[in-house]
Amino acid sequence: MARAPHCLPEGIERIAVCGLGLIGGSVVRALRARGFAGRITGMDVNADLLQALHVDRWIDDAVHVQGPIHGGESSSEPDRTALDLFAQHDVVVLCQPVRPLMAFLEQHGAQMAQGRAVSMDVASVKGPVAQALSGVPAEAARRFVPCHPIAGKAQHGWGAGDAGLFSGKRCVLTPADTVDAQALQTARAFWEMLGARVSYMDAQQHDTVYAAISHMPQLLSYAYLHSLSQRSDAREWLAYQGTGYQGFTRLGASEPTLWAGIMNYNRHPLVTEIDRLQDALGLIRQQLLQGDDQALQATFEEARAFHALGLHPREAAHSVPVSPSPQPPQEFS
Repeated sequence: MARAPHCLPEGIERIAVCGLGLIGGSVVRALRARGFAGRITGMDVNADLLQALHVDRWIDDAVHVQGPIHGGESSSEPDRTALDLFAQHDVVVLCQPVRPLMAFLEQHGAQMAQGRAVSMDVASVKGPVAQALSGVPAEAARRFVPCHPIAGKAQHGWGAGDAGLFSGKRCVLTPADTVDAQALQTARAFWEMLGARVSYMDAQQHDTVYAAISHMPQLLSYAYLHSLSQRSDAREWLAYQGTGYQGFTRLGASEPTLWAGIMNYNRHPLVTEIDRLQDALGLIRQQLLQGDDQALQATFEEARAFHALGLHPREAAHSVPVSPSPQPPQEFS
């Protein structure tokens, strides 16, 4: 197997990945592809998947949990499982959807504190994670590094996983001021080993930025498709679709339950973005009603110029004033 130019700190020999969908599955695949020689534990609700991955040697150990991976209800066994998880592994990557993740953090702070593992999540919202960590024991919070790999797909599940999913992609870390320096270094090295470019942001800044450039495109795709679905004649129009429709609606294939959770947890920044879009649509509507070609062209030229900036994001981050909006993420040296 090809080895990555970046390596994990010495002593990282056991890694647990909780939730083996697109992101968790890609983490497992990338660890194997990039030469991680230690043991990988997979935790998931799907017992058949765990058995298959163990037989195929993707994972060395399997932990099956009943229901969403947040620890169960009244039984003491989930607490024992969580304690073993954080006590017997050096790194724990929590890849649950955001709602089960919040429940997991709320229920298992004590087990996190008693263990030794550096813990990370991969949620697309970071403010709620920071808030949840404020309610866990200080030792647990110090060894937890919130992470967001910017590397999704419309597809989901283990089968959509890709060993190269993180290669060349950004991974944003939103550590608290009290984070342990070694834990932060481990998190950085982990994602760099998987091929990612590591940056950091404040958690609230992250949620403002990604409401605009990640969550809003997903919401627009859903909204447009929902609007069409309410029209009785729209099904017939699908026979005439072209690449414009297919490109714009690609995100409509994404998992609704996952995205409902993400958007609800980031609802305040997202509602702000909806209001701004309504202003933009109102402007274009007025220009159309007035038959003002020049005004429409000027609006579209501004949009196209901004689109061109996205083709060269590093240059755009340094050439375009962003105040009072959040500053671009800083790269680790």
